[in-house]
Amino acid sequence: MNSSDSGTQSSRTILTYRLPSPVRMDCAVNFNELLPTESERKSFDRKWRDFIASDDANKSIYQRKGNRLLYKSEQLIPSKKDSRPALLLVFGNPASHSVQSGMFFSFKDNGKENRFWKNILKPSGIIDLHFNPSLSADALNMERRDRLLNLDYDGHFRIGLCVIISMPSAPGGKWGGVTGIQKLIGAKAMRRLEEVERKRVIRCSKDFLSNGDIVVSFQKNAWNSLKSDEDPSYDINLAKAGRLIGKMKGCSGVSLFGVPPTRIISPCRDVLKRVLEQSR
Repeated sequence: MNSSDSGTQSSRTILTYRLPSPVRMDCAVNFNELLPTESERKSFDRKWRDFIASDDANKSIYQRKGNRLLYKSEQLIPSKKDSRPALLLVFGNPASHSVQSGMFFSFKDNGKENRFWKNILKPSGIIDLHFNPSLSADALNMERRDRLLNLDYDGHFRIGLCVIISMPSAPGGKWGGVTGIQKLIGAKAMRRLEEVERKRVIRCSKDFLSNGDIVVSFQKNAWNSLKSDEDPSYDINLAKAGRLIGKMKGCSGVSLFGVPPTRIISPCRDVLKRVLEQSR
């Protein structure tokens, strides 16, 4: 995928995006199409200030310009290939501070590794990313980004990371996660946005995945958007039991697994171990 001019268009043009760097997406939402009624727009306007104030990073990520909402997001799909099968990890939406840091699940300011890498991916056997704890958080984030892009890590898979909803939000609280985005734009607008976001993820998947490769969904909206029509709807109990298994919609021959959200560390890690075992 060409990072300089990539984009997604629908007949309604709700969302457009481009990839100016291997990890960053610059996105634009058309308010007239996402929020077509006066009541939806007024509701959004009432909530906007509180949403922006919910995370310090939001002010540097979001910009309102006329009838468009401009924002930065994240997607990491390496263009390099090797003999390993591809594994695409799909999350709900980005954490605002990670977008600002330029890396998924970024290191803390004190250099502490995010629990997603430390407590989920590494012990599950998916990937082991070594790092130098003496480096600054910024340097650690850039090193991790470069290792992922250059496939410079131990593990059975070639890893890609993306989100089903591109709008970032706080990692928790009233405006946190995908729930916070839906609270901001409303349920009807969320359904409109999910449709074009699904097409974006499928497009990047086709560039990254081949027959026999795997997609893992860590969140309800991601599973429901990407599953084939005959697959079950999201159920947290099925996810915890490792039984949320299907096929990626629009990507023939690609398996889709639904695992518990990353905040439920042990079940998420345990189900990921099963994904690894089934792939061998």
